[in-house]
Amino acid sequence: MATQDSTARGQAETRAARAQMQAEMAAQAWADLASAERNRDDNTARLKALRLAREAEAVAVAKAAPKARAKKR
Repeated sequence: MATQDSTARGQAETRAARAQMQAEMAAQAWADLASAERNRDDNTARLKALRLAREAEAVAVAKAAPKARAKKR
């Protein structure tokens, strides 16, 4: 009887340890996923800012070009 109790207790401890480890791994996986999403969003925002700056510069150059040509004539 005592060996059954100690075996059952050992199995319960093993299950609890496994459940704890799985919970920690799941929490780490969610944290990694959130980090990857933040990195993606940051990169998207950076690229959008670069694109908008490039487009604004192109518009400014296009507006200035006719004035420069008109002054040459």
